[in-house]
Amino acid sequence: MKIDYNQVSWQHIASPSFGDLEFLKNKFKVSTAVLNQLMDANKRPKIEEYGQYLFLVLHFPVFNPETRQTTPTELDFVITRESIFTIAQETNPALEKLFTDMNDDESLKEESFKNSGCLLFDILDYMIDSCLPMLDHIHEKIEEIEKEVFDGKEREMLKEVAIVKRDIIDFRRTIKPQRSILETLAKKASRFFDQNIDIVSQEVVGSEVRVWNTLENHKEMIEAIEATNHSLLSYQINRVMHTLTLFSIILFSLTFITGFFSMHVTKSLPYMDLLSIGAVMLISILLIIIIFKKKKWL
Repeated sequence: MKIDYNQVSWQHIASPSFGDLEFLKNKFKVSTAVLNQLMDANKRPKIEEYGQYLFLVLHFPVFNPETRQTTPTELDFVITRESIFTIAQETNPALEKLFTDMNDDESLKEESFKNSGCLLFDILDYMIDSCLPMLDHIHEKIEEIEKEVFDGKEREMLKEVAIVKRDIIDFRRTIKPQRSILETLAKKASRFFDQNIDIVSQEVVGSEVRVWNTLENHKEMIEAIEATNHSLLSYQINRVMHTLTLFSIILFSLTFITGFFSMHVTKSLPYMDLLSIGAVMLISILLIIIIFKKKKWL
């Protein structure tokens, strides 16, 4: 897929083979080492500057609604002064949507294809902003969990809290290492493209910071809800333990009384009947309950 406009070109290559990328070596003198990295999975973001081009590796989160999990998707860039090449081994819906929109909308092309530097930072800005709807989804889920927790569904929310925390962890692992890479790119951009594009480059860094701050807010919220949920569960367990303790003491007392009278009723209390024994048991139960109430154990 390729867009040419105003002497600037953007070509997106999805799931390429090594042969599909050889034109980069022949036309733009891209080294074999870089081509090998384009074919392999890079675990960390990076930026490398060569004489005629920049090599950039970034990762963007993609949410899978079936597994309910956010996974990082690698996106590689080979950037020259006239062209942008994006290479992806995995599908990235946000990038494909942006490519389609730019290909169909002349106004978008006129705005973004002023030069390759503007095009690069417009792509990056869009890809970073595409994280916000996923963060909104996490925020909605956090609000839903909070409501369910205070509606008495603490146990049911344990798994939901864990799923949201996993999403946030995956997001943090994807987003955090890229800030320094984008800051480095912003510093190199004006010199590499021979144009002053500090404004658009700083907007991209600002978008990254905004996503990170939103992610941090979500992290603090879910941790606070998790702590509250654990407190409510602990309170429920304590109430159950108090109740079980009360029943245990009552049963022990009744067992003791029954055992005592079974051994001594004929010798010590020849006139004691079942009604009197029942009264003693009832008084014992009431006394135990009064003691528990006075100690505020119930």
